[in-house]
Amino acid sequence: MKHLTYIHLSTALILFAGIIAAYGFWYATVGTASAEAAQLAEKIKTAGHDSARVAAAKAALVSLAEDELSVRTYLVPTNDVVPFLEGLEQTGKQLGAAVEVASVSAQNSTNRPHLLLALKITGSFDSVLRTLGAIEYGPYDSELTNLTLDTPRLEAGEASVAWTATATFTIGTQAPPAQ
Repeated sequence: MKHLTYIHLSTALILFAGIIAAYGFWYATVGTASAEAAQLAEKIKTAGHDSARVAAAKAALVSLAEDELSVRTYLVPTNDVVPFLEGLEQTGKQLGAAVEVASVSAQNSTNRPHLLLALKITGSFDSVLRTLGAIEYGPYDSELTNLTLDTPRLEAGEASVAWTATATFTIGTQAPPAQ
């Protein structure tokens, strides 16, 4: 019986040692899998943040594109300068003044491309000033840089006075397309 006790004890110890070994192996395997799961969770979290940043960037690009379109409406396209000038002459005609384009030159060398535009506007004082205001405060980027108002000398017997405004404007243009 003593011998049987040693067999049971040694079997129990071997079984216990086997269970401890299996538990250690299982613990190491679970620890490794847990570490991998933590790394994957961190990668998923990082990918989620990256995805959120990409979505925010796309939304910002859409917003910027809308803003760019809005700003472009205030700039004269370089291909549409002639219709723009004809529109200025038409504006003067509608307001009772004659608008004559004296000179136009493009300034593309700066960060803000623009046209230097010299105009001669002739008509009654009211029509000349209304035309100047319509051009300066029109729906585009314009700046009145120089203005001279003048009246010709009246000869004896002349009753009406024609006013002449010589004005220089800076008109914002869209940058020419990159080539």
